[in-house]
Amino acid sequence: MTVTPKIISGWRVWFIQRKIRFFIISEAFKFYRNPFRAISEMNRLRNLRKNVHGSNSISKYVKSGSQYFWNSDYCSFPSEKLKELIHAEFVRSGEARIVKTDKHPALQTLIWGITNRCSLSCRHCYEWDNIAQTDSLDLKGLKQILSIFKTNGIRHIQFSGGEPLVRFNDLLELIGDASTYMDCWVLTSGFGLNQEKAVMLKRAGLTGINISLDHWDAQFHNNFRNNEKSFEMAIDALKNCNRAGLITSLSLCATREFVTEENLISYATLAKNNGAHFIRILEPRAIGKFSGQKVYLEDQQVKILSQFAVRFNTDPQYKDFPIIAFFGNSQRKIGCFGAGNRYLYTDPNGDVHACPFCRGKVGNLLEEPFSEILEKLKKAGCHEFAGYR
Repeated sequence: MTVTPKIISGWRVWFIQRKIRFFIISEAFKFYRNPFRAISEMNRLRNLRKNVHGSNSISKYVKSGSQYFWNSDYCSFPSEKLKELIHAEFVRSGEARIVKTDKHPALQTLIWGITNRCSLSCRHCYEWDNIAQTDSLDLKGLKQILSIFKTNGIRHIQFSGGEPLVRFNDLLELIGDASTYMDCWVLTSGFGLNQEKAVMLKRAGLTGINISLDHWDAQFHNNFRNNEKSFEMAIDALKNCNRAGLITSLSLCATREFVTEENLISYATLAKNNGAHFIRILEPRAIGKFSGQKVYLEDQQVKILSQFAVRFNTDPQYKDFPIIAFFGNSQRKIGCFGAGNRYLYTDPNGDVHACPFCRGKVGNLLEEPFSEILEKLKKAGCHEFAGYR
Protein backbone atom coordinates (compact mmCIF):
# COMPACT_ATOMS: atom_id res chain seq x y z
CA MET A 1 0.00 0.00 0.00
CA THR A 2 1.40 3.41 -0.99
CA VAL A 3 1.80 5.87 1.88
CA THR A 4 0.85 9.35 0.68
CA PRO A 5 2.89 12.14 2.34
CA LYS A 6 0.85 15.10 3.51
CA ILE A 7 1.28 18.50 5.15
CA ILE A 8 0.05 18.68 8.74
CA SER A 9 -0.60 21.72 10.94
CA GLY A 10 -2.44 22.73 14.12
CA TRP A 11 -2.36 20.69 17.32
CA ARG A 12 -0.44 17.84 15.68
CA VAL A 13 2.48 20.20 15.07
CA TRP A 14 2.44 21.25 18.73
CA PHE A 15 2.56 17.58 19.74
CA ILE A 16 5.43 16.71 17.38
CA GLN A 17 7.44 19.76 18.47
CA ARG A 18 7.31 18.59 22.08
CA LYS A 19 8.43 15.12 21.07
CA ILE A 20 11.36 16.57 19.11
CA ARG A 21 12.39 18.79 22.03
CA PHE A 22 12.27 15.80 24.38
CA PHE A 23 14.33 13.82 21.87
CA ILE A 24 17.00 16.55 21.65
CA ILE A 25 17.25 17.14 25.37
CA SER A 26 17.41 13.38 26.04
CA GLU A 27 20.25 12.96 23.55
CA ALA A 28 21.98 16.05 24.95
CA PHE A 29 21.80 14.64 28.49
CA LYS A 30 23.27 11.31 27.34
CA PHE A 31 25.99 13.21 25.52
CA TYR A 32 26.94 15.77 28.20
CA ARG A 33 25.80 14.03 31.41
CA ASN A 34 24.80 17.47 32.65
CA PRO A 35 21.15 18.63 32.71
CA PHE A 36 22.03 22.33 32.58
CA ARG A 37 24.33 21.83 29.63
CA ALA A 38 21.66 19.68 27.94
CA ILE A 39 19.05 22.45 28.27
CA SER A 40 21.54 25.04 27.05
CA GLU A 41 22.35 22.95 24.00
CA MET A 42 18.67 22.41 23.18
CA ASN A 43 18.15 26.19 23.33
CA ARG A 44 21.17 26.76 21.09
CA LEU A 45 19.79 24.41 18.43
CA ARG A 46 16.34 25.97 18.75
CA ASN A 47 17.81 29.43 18.16
CA LEU A 48 19.78 28.12 15.21
CA ARG A 49 16.61 26.69 13.70
CA LYS A 50 14.83 29.99 14.33
CA ASN A 51 17.53 31.91 12.47
CA VAL A 52 17.52 29.48 9.56
CA HIS A 53 13.74 29.49 9.14
CA GLY A 54 13.24 33.14 10.04
CA SER A 55 10.49 32.51 12.59
CA ASN A 56 10.04 31.52 16.24
CA SER A 57 8.24 28.26 15.61
CA ILE A 58 7.48 25.67 13.00
CA SER A 59 3.79 25.72 12.08
CA LYS A 60 3.69 22.71 9.77
CA TYR A 61 5.46 19.47 8.92
CA VAL A 62 5.35 16.97 6.11
CA LYS A 63 4.24 13.58 7.42
CA SER A 64 5.29 10.48 5.50
CA GLY A 65 4.30 7.28 7.26
CA SER A 66 5.69 7.61 10.79
CA GLN A 67 8.31 10.19 9.74
CA TYR A 68 8.10 13.98 10.00
CA PHE A 69 10.04 16.43 7.81
CA TRP A 70 10.40 20.20 8.23
CA ASN A 71 13.11 20.69 5.61
CA SER A 72 13.99 18.80 2.43
CA ASP A 73 17.71 19.16 3.28
CA TYR A 74 17.57 17.45 6.67
CA CYS A 75 16.81 13.99 8.01
CA SER A 76 13.39 13.12 9.35
CA PHE A 77 12.18 12.63 12.91
CA PRO A 78 12.31 10.10 14.45
CA SER A 79 15.31 8.34 12.91
CA GLU A 80 18.80 7.11 13.74
CA LYS A 81 20.06 9.33 10.93
CA LEU A 82 18.69 12.40 12.66
CA LYS A 83 20.17 11.25 15.97
CA GLU A 84 23.63 11.09 14.39
CA LEU A 85 23.25 14.57 12.90
CA ILE A 86 22.14 15.95 16.26
CA HIS A 87 25.23 14.40 17.84
CA ALA A 88 27.32 16.09 15.15
CA GLU A 89 25.77 19.41 16.20
CA PHE A 90 26.79 18.71 19.80
CA VAL A 91 30.37 18.16 18.63
CA ARG A 92 30.30 21.49 16.78
CA SER A 93 29.55 23.34 20.01
CA GLY A 94 33.16 22.73 21.06
CA GLU A 95 32.17 21.94 24.63
CA ALA A 96 31.21 18.31 24.22
CA ARG A 97 32.68 15.80 26.64
CA ILE A 98 33.92 13.34 24.03
CA VAL A 99 36.98 11.29 23.26
CA LYS A 100 39.36 13.23 21.06
CA THR A 101 39.09 12.21 17.43
CA ASP A 102 40.43 13.29 14.05
CA LYS A 103 36.97 12.91 12.54
CA HIS A 104 35.00 15.97 11.48
CA PRO A 105 31.39 16.44 12.55
CA ALA A 106 29.17 14.83 9.93
CA LEU A 107 27.86 17.07 7.18
CA GLN A 108 24.14 17.86 7.28
CA THR A 109 23.73 17.03 3.60
CA LEU A 110 25.72 16.59 0.42
CA ILE A 111 24.86 17.49 -3.18
CA TRP A 112 26.38 15.10 -5.70
CA GLY A 113 26.34 15.41 -9.47
CA ILE A 114 26.46 11.89 -10.91
CA THR A 115 26.38 12.68 -14.63
CA ASN A 116 27.84 15.14 -17.13
CA ARG A 117 24.85 14.65 -19.45
CA CYS A 118 21.66 16.66 -19.74
CA SER A 119 19.03 16.90 -22.48
CA LEU A 120 18.14 20.52 -21.69
CA SER A 121 20.01 23.78 -22.19
CA CYS A 122 18.80 25.94 -19.31
CA ARG A 123 19.61 29.65 -19.23
CA HIS A 124 21.08 29.47 -15.72
CA CYS A 125 22.87 26.09 -15.82
CA TYR A 126 25.58 26.15 -13.13
CA GLU A 127 27.12 22.92 -14.45
CA TRP A 128 27.43 24.19 -18.01
CA ASP A 129 31.23 23.92 -18.14
CA ASN A 130 31.00 20.20 -17.32
CA ILE A 131 28.05 19.26 -19.56
CA ALA A 132 29.12 16.67 -22.14
CA GLN A 133 27.79 13.81 -24.26
CA THR A 134 29.53 11.18 -22.14
CA ASP A 135 30.18 10.74 -18.43
CA SER A 136 33.58 11.14 -16.83
CA LEU A 137 32.94 8.43 -14.24
CA ASP A 138 31.49 4.96 -14.72
CA LEU A 139 29.32 3.22 -12.13
CA LYS A 140 32.39 1.73 -10.44
CA GLY A 141 33.85 5.22 -9.93
CA LEU A 142 30.53 6.50 -8.57
CA LYS A 143 30.31 3.61 -6.12
CA GLN A 144 33.84 4.35 -4.97
CA ILE A 145 32.81 7.92 -4.18
CA LEU A 146 29.61 6.76 -2.46
CA SER A 147 31.67 4.51 -0.17
CA ILE A 148 33.72 7.58 0.83
CA PHE A 149 30.52 9.43 1.73
CA LYS A 150 29.26 6.53 3.82
CA THR A 151 32.57 6.16 5.65
CA ASN A 152 32.51 9.84 6.54
CA GLY A 153 29.08 9.80 8.13
CA ILE A 154 26.94 11.39 5.41
CA ARG A 155 23.32 10.74 6.32
CA HIS A 156 21.50 12.92 3.77
CA ILE A 157 22.39 13.01 0.08
CA GLN A 158 21.01 14.81 -2.97
CA PHE A 159 21.71 13.23 -6.37
CA SER A 160 22.15 15.87 -9.05
CA GLY A 161 23.80 16.29 -12.44
CA GLY A 162 23.56 17.24 -15.28
CA GLU A 163 20.26 15.46 -15.30
CA PRO A 164 20.54 12.41 -12.97
CA LEU A 165 17.62 10.63 -14.65
CA VAL A 166 19.67 10.08 -17.82
CA ARG A 167 21.61 7.49 -15.77
CA PHE A 168 18.43 5.96 -14.43
CA ASN A 169 19.66 2.39 -13.88
CA ASP A 170 22.86 3.61 -12.23
CA LEU A 171 20.81 6.01 -10.12
CA LEU A 172 18.58 3.18 -8.91
CA GLU A 173 21.63 1.15 -7.90
CA LEU A 174 23.21 4.08 -6.06
CA ILE A 175 19.97 4.86 -4.20
CA GLY A 176 19.56 1.19 -3.28
CA ASP A 177 23.07 1.17 -1.82
CA ALA A 178 22.86 4.58 -0.11
CA SER A 179 19.33 4.42 1.33
CA THR A 180 20.36 1.99 4.08
CA TYR A 181 22.55 4.73 5.53
CA MET A 182 21.08 7.97 4.18
CA ASP A 183 17.95 9.86 3.29
CA CYS A 184 18.16 10.04 -0.52
CA TRP A 185 16.80 12.86 -2.67
CA VAL A 186 17.04 13.55 -6.40
CA LEU A 187 17.39 17.00 -7.99
CA THR A 188 15.87 16.88 -11.47
CA SER A 189 14.12 18.79 -14.24
CA GLY A 190 11.59 15.94 -14.31
CA PHE A 191 12.88 14.85 -17.72
CA GLY A 192 11.19 11.56 -18.66
CA LEU A 193 10.02 10.88 -15.09
CA ASN A 194 6.93 8.80 -15.79
CA GLN A 195 4.80 6.86 -13.30
CA GLU A 196 6.78 3.62 -13.71
CA LYS A 197 10.10 5.34 -12.99
CA ALA A 198 8.67 7.17 -9.99
CA VAL A 199 7.55 3.86 -8.48
CA MET A 200 10.97 2.30 -9.17
CA LEU A 201 12.70 5.21 -7.43
CA LYS A 202 10.44 4.81 -4.41
CA ARG A 203 11.09 1.06 -4.24
CA ALA A 204 14.83 1.64 -4.51
CA GLY A 205 14.66 3.71 -1.32
CA LEU A 206 14.31 7.30 -2.51
CA THR A 207 12.95 9.63 0.18
CA GLY A 208 11.96 12.59 -1.95
CA ILE A 209 12.50 14.54 -5.11
CA ASN A 210 13.27 18.19 -5.93
CA ILE A 211 11.84 19.14 -9.33
CA SER A 212 13.03 22.34 -10.99
CA LEU A 213 10.19 24.67 -11.91
CA ASP A 214 11.19 28.28 -12.53
CA HIS A 215 7.85 29.93 -13.21
CA TRP A 216 4.13 29.38 -12.72
CA ASP A 217 3.61 30.35 -16.37
CA ALA A 218 4.39 27.48 -18.78
CA GLN A 219 5.80 29.67 -21.55
CA PHE A 220 8.17 31.54 -19.25
CA HIS A 221 9.47 28.28 -17.77
CA ASN A 222 9.88 26.66 -21.19
CA ASN A 223 11.82 29.66 -22.48
CA PHE A 224 14.04 29.60 -19.40
CA ARG A 225 14.76 25.90 -19.94
CA ASN A 226 14.97 26.17 -23.74
CA ASN A 227 12.52 23.31 -24.16
CA GLU A 228 8.86 23.67 -25.16
CA LYS A 229 7.83 20.62 -23.12
CA SER A 230 9.81 21.36 -19.96
CA PHE A 231 6.87 22.76 -17.95
CA GLU A 232 4.62 19.83 -18.83
CA MET A 233 7.38 17.35 -17.91
CA ALA A 234 7.94 19.01 -14.54
CA ILE A 235 4.24 19.01 -13.59
CA ASP A 236 3.77 15.43 -14.80
CA ALA A 237 6.84 14.36 -12.80
CA LEU A 238 5.45 16.07 -9.70
CA LYS A 239 2.12 14.25 -10.02
CA ASN A 240 3.79 10.90 -10.76
CA CYS A 241 6.03 11.18 -7.71
CA ASN A 242 3.08 12.12 -5.49
CA ARG A 243 1.21 9.03 -6.66
CA ALA A 244 4.30 6.90 -5.96
CA GLY A 245 4.40 8.11 -2.35
CA LEU A 246 7.52 10.25 -2.63
CA ILE A 247 7.91 13.55 -0.81
CA THR A 248 7.94 16.27 -3.44
CA SER A 249 9.60 19.65 -3.61
CA LEU A 250 9.71 22.32 -6.28
CA SER A 251 12.97 24.18 -6.83
CA LEU A 252 12.68 27.78 -8.04
CA CYS A 253 15.53 29.85 -9.44
CA ALA A 254 14.13 33.27 -8.51
CA THR A 255 15.45 35.65 -11.16
CA ARG A 256 15.22 39.44 -11.10
CA GLU A 257 12.40 39.26 -13.63
CA PHE A 258 10.44 36.81 -11.50
CA VAL A 259 10.56 38.28 -8.00
CA THR A 260 7.24 40.01 -7.36
CA GLU A 261 4.59 39.34 -4.75
CA GLU A 262 2.12 38.35 -7.48
CA ASN A 263 4.46 35.83 -9.09
CA LEU A 264 5.37 34.25 -5.76
CA ILE A 265 1.73 33.80 -4.74
CA SER A 266 0.85 32.34 -8.15
CA TYR A 267 3.81 29.96 -7.90
CA ALA A 268 2.90 28.81 -4.38
CA THR A 269 -0.71 28.28 -5.46
CA LEU A 270 0.40 26.17 -8.42
CA ALA A 271 2.65 24.13 -6.13
CA LYS A 272 -0.16 23.56 -3.63
CA ASN A 273 -2.69 22.60 -6.29
CA ASN A 274 -0.31 20.02 -7.73
CA GLY A 275 0.57 18.43 -4.39
CA ALA A 276 4.09 19.76 -3.70
CA HIS A 277 5.19 19.51 -0.07
CA PHE A 278 8.15 21.91 -0.20
CA ILE A 279 9.36 24.88 -2.23
CA ARG A 280 13.08 25.70 -2.36
CA ILE A 281 13.96 29.22 -3.48
CA LEU A 282 17.44 29.58 -4.98
CA GLU A 283 19.13 32.79 -6.05
CA PRO A 284 20.77 33.14 -9.47
CA ARG A 285 24.57 33.31 -9.48
CA ALA A 286 26.93 34.59 -12.18
CA ILE A 287 28.41 31.17 -12.95
CA GLY A 288 28.00 28.62 -15.72
CA LYS A 289 25.68 30.01 -18.37
CA PHE A 290 25.03 33.10 -16.24
CA SER A 291 28.75 33.83 -16.01
CA GLY A 292 29.52 37.53 -16.47
CA GLN A 293 25.85 38.54 -16.41
CA LYS A 294 24.10 40.93 -14.02
CA VAL A 295 21.84 38.40 -12.34
CA TYR A 296 22.23 39.02 -8.61
CA LEU A 297 19.06 40.03 -6.78
CA GLU A 298 18.63 43.53 -5.43
CA ASP A 299 18.10 44.14 -1.71
CA GLN A 300 14.41 44.84 -2.12
CA GLN A 301 13.90 41.58 -4.00
CA VAL A 302 15.70 39.64 -1.26
CA LYS A 303 13.40 41.31 1.27
CA ILE A 304 10.32 40.28 -0.75
CA LEU A 305 11.50 36.66 -0.82
CA SER A 306 12.32 36.61 2.89
CA GLN A 307 8.98 38.07 3.94
CA PHE A 308 7.14 35.74 1.59
CA ALA A 309 8.84 32.65 3.03
CA VAL A 310 8.17 33.62 6.64
CA ARG A 311 4.53 34.56 5.96
CA PHE A 312 3.68 31.39 4.07
CA ASN A 313 5.40 29.24 6.70
CA THR A 314 3.72 30.84 9.74
CA ASP A 315 0.41 32.48 8.80
CA PRO A 316 -2.51 30.06 9.47
CA GLN A 317 -4.05 31.34 6.23
CA TYR A 318 -1.40 29.34 4.35
CA LYS A 319 -1.37 26.21 6.51
CA ASP A 320 -2.11 23.95 3.52
CA PHE A 321 0.61 25.45 1.33
CA PRO A 322 4.07 23.87 0.87
CA ILE A 323 6.82 24.58 3.39
CA ILE A 324 9.14 27.19 1.90
CA ALA A 325 12.92 27.35 2.27
CA PHE A 326 14.75 30.49 1.19
CA PHE A 327 18.42 29.89 1.94
CA GLY A 328 19.41 33.49 1.30
CA ASN A 329 17.31 34.50 4.30
CA SER A 330 19.62 32.71 6.75
CA GLN A 331 22.87 33.12 4.81
CA ARG A 332 22.70 36.89 5.07
CA LYS A 333 22.00 36.76 8.81
CA ILE A 334 24.22 33.99 10.14
CA GLY A 335 26.46 32.97 7.24
CA CYS A 336 26.70 30.10 4.77
CA PHE A 337 26.35 26.45 5.76
CA GLY A 338 28.27 25.32 2.67
CA ALA A 339 32.00 25.04 1.99
CA GLY A 340 32.35 21.89 4.08
CA ASN A 341 30.58 23.37 7.08
CA ARG A 342 27.28 21.51 6.88
CA TYR A 343 27.24 20.71 3.17
CA LEU A 344 29.35 20.75 0.02
CA TYR A 345 29.03 19.93 -3.66
CA THR A 346 30.74 17.15 -5.60
CA ASP A 347 30.52 17.51 -9.38
CA PRO A 348 30.21 14.70 -11.98
CA ASN A 349 34.01 14.47 -12.24
CA GLY A 350 34.48 13.81 -8.54
CA ASP A 351 35.75 17.36 -7.91
CA VAL A 352 34.65 19.05 -4.68
CA HIS A 353 33.34 22.64 -4.51
CA ALA A 354 31.91 24.86 -1.75
CA CYS A 355 28.42 24.47 -3.25
CA PRO A 356 26.85 24.21 -6.72
CA PHE A 357 26.97 28.01 -7.00
CA CYS A 358 30.40 28.72 -5.45
CA ARG A 359 32.69 27.02 -7.91
CA GLY A 360 36.35 26.35 -7.44
CA LYS A 361 37.78 22.86 -7.25
CA VAL A 362 39.63 22.16 -4.01
CA GLY A 363 40.30 18.48 -4.62
CA ASN A 364 39.12 15.25 -6.22
CA LEU A 365 37.61 12.46 -4.13
CA LEU A 366 39.33 9.74 -6.16
CA GLU A 367 42.73 11.37 -5.74
CA GLU A 368 42.85 12.83 -2.22
CA PRO A 369 41.56 11.89 1.26
CA PHE A 370 38.16 13.35 2.10
CA SER A 371 39.48 14.86 5.35
CA GLU A 372 42.19 16.83 3.52
CA ILE A 373 39.72 18.13 0.93
CA LEU A 374 37.35 19.16 3.70
CA GLU A 375 40.06 21.13 5.49
CA LYS A 376 41.01 22.98 2.30
CA LEU A 377 37.36 23.69 1.59
CA LYS A 378 36.78 25.17 5.04
CA LYS A 379 39.82 27.41 4.70
CA ALA A 380 38.67 28.63 1.28
CA GLY A 381 35.14 29.26 2.57
CA CYS A 382 32.11 30.54 0.69
CA HIS A 383 32.61 33.12 -2.08
CA GLU A 384 29.41 34.99 -1.28
CA PHE A 385 28.84 34.78 2.47
CA ALA A 386 30.91 34.33 5.58
CA GLY A 387 30.81 30.78 6.88
CA TYR A 388 28.69 29.84 9.89
CA ARG A 389 30.15 27.55 12.53
